[in-house]
Amino acid sequence: MIPKKRPADERGGRAAKLSRRRRRRHLYLVLDDWEKGYSIRKLDLSSDSDSDDGPMDSIEQRLPPAVFRLEAPRGFCELFTSFGTKIIATHHTRRRNIPMWDVCTRALTFGPRHKVQPNPYCNAYVEVDDGYLILLDSGHFEMLVPPPPSPDDALGSIKVIWKWEHLPKPPFRHSVVSHAVHPDGRTIFYTTEKHNQNKRSKVATFSFDTQSGKWNRHGDWRLPFQGRGYFDLELDAWVGLSGDPTTLGHLCTCEVVSADAAAADEPPVWKLSKDRLFCVDPAEKHVGATLVYMGEEASSALCSASP
Repeated sequence: MIPKKRPADERGGRAAKLSRRRRRRHLYLVLDDWEKGYSIRKLDLSSDSDSDDGPMDSIEQRLPPAVFRLEAPRGFCELFTSFGTKIIATHHTRRRNIPMWDVCTRALTFGPRHKVQPNPYCNAYVEVDDGYLILLDSGHFEMLVPPPPSPDDALGSIKVIWKWEHLPKPPFRHSVVSHAVHPDGRTIFYTTEKHNQNKRSKVATFSFDTQSGKWNRHGDWRLPFQGRGYFDLELDAWVGLSGDPTTLGHLCTCEVVSADAAAADEPPVWKLSKDRLFCVDPAEKHVGATLVYMGEEASSALCSASP
């Protein structure tokens, strides 16, 4: 399972030094705005920024130039995810490698290949415990383990090895429609949905403990989100975009479910926001939306969109 985190002063290398500096706040947009693929554009959200990228209030005036472009089949912005300082394109190459672009080093690398190629259109990528990426696909459950940080004087002399490790198989093979990480940082909740021959859906919610490697079933109910829900400390609740088609465009909050299976067999209480964030105009064409959690000390985040 996931190893326990080492103290910050033992991690060494460049990452430890960067963590002691005051980080700027940036948002990286992945846009389907290039005739051959995708562009990544960097927005500086710092209030005191004098960068050419411009502050948040200038986004409507113009977008900054692309800092990176990826040639790939268009129309699938939702296939990008973020992992630490890396933006990952989950489009798999013919050898099943994953392109990864680092926002700090501006370098492109490739993650290790999967032994079994997952379906890139119905998977859930979740980062937990500051540095481990977990992939859940239909019956496919793996964890991407990054190499240990290298001391500055050893850069270039140590081979960087990434690897996927198999995790215990989930007790279901249905599509994941929503998920959220518990505030304990080690438990991931997944809601699955299965359609039968009568076109009726059957939902259920499970959790996985990344430390013990155990699955728990919590009941035949669903988290109310479309995709990922994020924990908000001030609200003491998960926050996400509503997964109900009748309330498309609204935010919703959901009370955090106990990681104890015996205490979480009832659906959690959730609330819906009054304001609609998008699709206000019935004639508006909705392509997709992604909620991005920036956090108090976030230096970068990822938002995928199609124009």
